[in-house]
Amino acid sequence: MSGGTGDGVTGAEPERKGERTRRRIMQAARRKFAEVGYERATIRAIAAEAGVDKASVIQYFGTKQELFREAVSWHVPIEELTTPDPARTVDNYLRAMLSSWAADPDSPMAVLLRTSMTSEEAAELLRRHVTKETIERVAANVDAPDARLRAALSGAMMFGIATQRYLLRMPDLAEADLDDVLRLAAPLFRTLIAPGSEPGPGSEPGSGPGSGSETGP
Repeated sequence: MSGGTGDGVTGAEPERKGERTRRRIMQAARRKFAEVGYERATIRAIAAEAGVDKASVIQYFGTKQELFREAVSWHVPIEELTTPDPARTVDNYLRAMLSSWAADPDSPMAVLLRTSMTSEEAAELLRRHVTKETIERVAANVDAPDARLRAALSGAMMFGIATQRYLLRMPDLAEADLDDVLRLAAPLFRTLIAPGSEPGPGSEPGSGPGSGSETGP
């Protein structure tokens, strides 16, 4: 059938196919970057993983650097997780980090964490991204002195827990029930982000809006 006007099914099909191809390349790139690191991953290998030719990868993303930047880009829904109750807010941040953003080994956050251990370019991208996505936005919700330092320390602790639990698979953390990790860790984070606050009714780890959330990057 020819002569599609662009407002019917015929006109929409190429765009849908293009989006599927683009998504397949992105998923393949995350797997390959996580597997071999930024430097060793090649456009040719990513194309083979995605089942497309090298020209298709270049067409959609241009360079390996641009593909990497897009593949590991993630957004933290700080506004959605922030509530009038500071203790609940802290629990939401922690649960979302550990249950959604870092748990998937091929998630943008997990891939960036992995590659940053062996690539200075990835490490610099991680530094900028963490500062923009977490430090600045969490600090804006900290009602205490040294807000940025508090946000930075809490971020370091969250990434440390996520790295040891999901990437390094340290036995005591990897095998622990998530609710137990949250129960013990949440009070530590509250002393940093919400000093003086106490969890109110229903704000214990596991009961907030971040509980079981599939919110991700």
